[in-house]
Amino acid sequence: MKLAFKNRFSAGYNYKEVPIELNIGTLESVCEMLNIDFWQIGKTIKDKDYDFLVALLYQGYLTACKGKFEKPKYDLFHAAVWYEYLPQDSQRELVGKMQALLGKLKKGDKKKVKVEPVE
Repeated sequence: MKLAFKNRFSAGYNYKEVPIELNIGTLESVCEMLNIDFWQIGKTIKDKDYDFLVALLYQGYLTACKGKFEKPKYDLFHAAVWYEYLPQDSQRELVGKMQALLGKLKKGDKKKVKVEPVE
């Protein structure tokens, strides 16, 4: 995913390819980072969307680094810059990854189970 980085010597931003991976472990890490329970993710997305998405980008980056056995180069400050200056293509890619992940977490249909008495 192409993400923004501040230029050292000028006022602009450069865009570099950064690996982001979203999975259940990433969401658990986001919950730990924000001190919320897993079931509170939906409410947190609505109430604190900035905090959640910055944490999601950062933890997604850490998850990708763990998967490749690489030491992370960037910190939470970089994730805040990534979110603030997220290009349209990367926004679509992030939304697609989130939909793919959250689509797997849909609520199941409630089915009534008949319990027959044992004779």
